Amino acid sequence: MSEAEDQIRALIDERIAAIRGKDAARAIATLADDVVAFELAPPLAIDAKKARDREAFEKWLTGFDTIDVEVRDLKIEADGDVGFAHALHHLTGTRPGDRKVSLWVRSTLGLKRVGGTWKIAHAHTSVPFHMDGSFRAAVGLRP
Repeated sequence: MSEAEDQIRALIDERIAAIRGKDAARAIATLADDVVAFELAPPLAIDAKKARDREAFEKWLTGFDTIDVEVRDLKIEADGDVGFAHALHHLTGTRPGDRKVSLWVRSTLGLKRVGGTWKIAHAHTSVPFHMDGSFRAAVGLRP
């Protein structure tokens, strides 16, 4: 693995550790100033201002009593100052009232090196949906 790929893996590990630690500021520090995100919740696209909104991210994190993210099948490519990563993420935890969360999602990241440091420039998280006309999210899938 190249040095750039190692650095990108460390950045992804840092973001996951920040989420596990419910540290919104630390998680947001992994994002580029001009990041664009396509996340599970609406709207279709989230601009940099909203994606980097620490208070909103803290609110989401505090909606969990416990939270964990398993990263599976991570693949990283990098050339020059541009990188790409994709993986499956298993989001687990508990929400208030001991409601269990267990959800596999697809994650794709576009990364760029800014001033010698890798940052997430584009984040896309998705869940497949049933094509049977119900359009229900396929949250029961397992790798």
